[in-house]
Amino acid sequence: MGTEQRKSIRFLVQDNVIVALRGKFTKVGRVKDISMGGLAFEHIDEENQNSETSRRDILLWVNGFSLSKLPGRIVYDVPLATPNEYQGLFIHLITRRCGVQFEKLSEDQASQLDLFLKTSTRGRAP
Repeated sequence: MGTEQRKSIRFLVQDNVIVALRGKFTKVGRVKDISMGGLAFEHIDEENQNSETSRRDILLWVNGFSLSKLPGRIVYDVPLATPNEYQGLFIHLITRRCGVQFEKLSEDQASQLDLFLKTSTRGRAP
């Protein structure tokens, strides 16, 4: 197994943390883990959706708390195993895991993200 390459400690989040990445196409999903350096989330995508630029504005929501317009870029967006309940659908949906790296955050954004990590996480990610 390889060595951890991330500079920031990743934390697991509460189950109700939602992220949206805005660009030509919006990706919306449930956050799996987050750090001061970025986040990973899972989302559902159509089978043949075209890819686009990796730079995005990131929005996070949980229990009425939100962070908006965080600058970031997609580092990876890979398909996961298709759940059995999606097998019989006419439209082929793919569950994907997407990793996002935050870009230069303002002092205010970094402070808000730090508060988010302190109030909406539940321990270190493996």
